Amino acid sequence: MKKLILTLVTLVTATAASAQIVIWNGDGKETGSGGGFWNRSTPTVVVEDGNKCLQTTLKSEGDDWEKHNIAIGLDEVDFKGLRRITLKMKMADTHNVKVKLAKNGDGGYTYERFFFYGTANTWQTLVFEYGLGADNITDTGNSYLEIWPFEGYDANNDNKVIYIDDIQLEGPMVNGVGIRSMADASLSGNIAITGTLKKGPYKDTWTAGWKDKTYDDYVLLNSKLSNTITSVDIKGATVSDFDGDQFFYKNPNNIVYATSEYGYSHNIVAADKTTTKLILDDAHPLAIPTGFTAASVELKRGLKNGINTLCLPFEVTPSEVKSTKIATFKGGVTFTTAESVAANTPFITVDATEVSKVQGMTFGNKTIATVTNDIVGTTFQGIYAPKISTAGKYGINSAGKIQEGAADIKCNAFRAWLTTISANARSIDIDGETTGISNVSLENPVKEIYNLNGVRVNKISNKGIYIINGKKVIVK
Repeated sequence: MKKLILTLVTLVTATAASAQIVIWNGDGKETGSGGGFWNRSTPTVVVEDGNKCLQTTLKSEGDDWEKHNIAIGLDEVDFKGLRRITLKMKMADTHNVKVKLAKNGDGGYTYERFFFYGTANTWQTLVFEYGLGADNITDTGNSYLEIWPFEGYDANNDNKVIYIDDIQLEGPMVNGVGIRSMADASLSGNIAITGTLKKGPYKDTWTAGWKDKTYDDYVLLNSKLSNTITSVDIKGATVSDFDGDQFFYKNPNNIVYATSEYGYSHNIVAADKTTTKLILDDAHPLAIPTGFTAASVELKRGLKNGINTLCLPFEVTPSEVKSTKIATFKGGVTFTTAESVAANTPFITVDATEVSKVQGMTFGNKTIATVTNDIVGTTFQGIYAPKISTAGKYGINSAGKIQEGAADIKCNAFRAWLTTISANARSIDIDGETTGISNVSLENPVKEIYNLNGVRVNKISNKGIYIINGKKVIVK
């Protein structure tokens, strides 16, 4: 195909709002100029409907290749993994429109898409998407883009006027790269989305027969998220037809930072740093890069009767965690009861009522603190992500006994463990009272037993407080 080569130094820019890659729009172009388009169909920058755009007039003279198509050189544009091109068009006819992306030289490609312009004299956005793999579209080396308003040359269309604007590459991007080019399940941790988050139908054919197709940035994003995704910031993206479900299939604890809650049920933090509901599940990780307030919190984790370890990103009182008392770590294996526990502070329940995970716990109107690490604390550590191994750690069971972890013992989130204990420690101490040995036999002798007067006795003969093997024990 005969063509004219132009060098377009300032062809591609990025919009400040959404970092879409703009191939061409009328903003900043000189009225009356060709605006950087090749000299086909008399390209001229004009003002139409109050907006700068390109006007082209299909020609009756010249070679067929230059009469009825509009073309622009891509000048080695980096597609950055994006594969969807959109453009706005206005013309007096309803007709099929052909869009061709081509590459020069050996191994070059010429890919066409056909779209239907359906309403005369109305600005419409045409959507066309090139794939990966077999379509062989690369991020660089794309030579030119052609637009044929009537598919090819037909003398009946001579002198017809076409308006075009806002030709751009779009789609969701992370760190300036289109996620379509990324491996599935490759996005983890805290990420920010720029570009677009949209979905919609379009009609396309590039072989035979019209095909109903859809593009869906939300489904695409879900395919790229891993089960360790913890937050997605979409405030810098252009968002429409919001589909919240796609953010939470991999991790229901995922936090989405947005300009609005979009009417979704949970975990969408609006620009004013509020959310209607925060839902947390102990089988998945949690990270909160920016704190916020939640009108309600639902925690999906169970409790056993008695003692439980907990660590939460908000302040709680005993009754809120179904307990008569709660206690914080003081050192060694010692805990002290408290009226409340601050956010990100590992603690234990005392005399908790059993709660199943299905029941869970609910909390009202909470200030949610930032969570930047999946472990908080030193000797007594809170856990914000499930751990597949507890080797070298020490748990506390519902009776207050200390249990050593192992490589094949897991620990779910929103719990806590001890990293070190003294050599003989077997149970914890709460307010000076040792737990975990409440059923000591009154008949069988125990070595090194002392009463509170410091007198060694041979056996426990009455209920009360004793010093057994150097530890204070309550015998009930």
